[in-house]
Amino acid sequence: MTEMAPSWGWAAGQVIFTPSDLNRFFTALIGGKLLQPAQLTQMRATVPADGLWPGARYGLGVSSTPLSCGGLAWGHGGDIPGYHTRTGATDDGRAITVAVTADGPAAKQGPADVRALLDTALCK
Repeated sequence: MTEMAPSWGWAAGQVIFTPSDLNRFFTALIGGKLLQPAQLTQMRATVPADGLWPGARYGLGVSSTPLSCGGLAWGHGGDIPGYHTRTGATDDGRAITVAVTADGPAAKQGPADVRALLDTALCK
């Protein structure tokens, strides 16, 4: 995957943020600091999206994932060959961003492993 440019995914991966930037963004978004309450309510009105992963729900630009410790992780992520990313922010202000470059033997670690890491980080 080191020879592939991910630009074929259009806007996927075209914004440059650090994981800390994304944590601040999603914490502010889910914490109600970026949108009016009615807009945030609309964004968080989700529909089942089990095709993404078990228990996933999707709203207006954000997904929710049930956490093993209760509650939800809100965020967004994506997967293209060689890369897996997930963000998660909770209603009580915890946040994590996981970005994995998976090439060679590490490529066997897929999106489910990244989601498990997100759950572990937010629940411990």
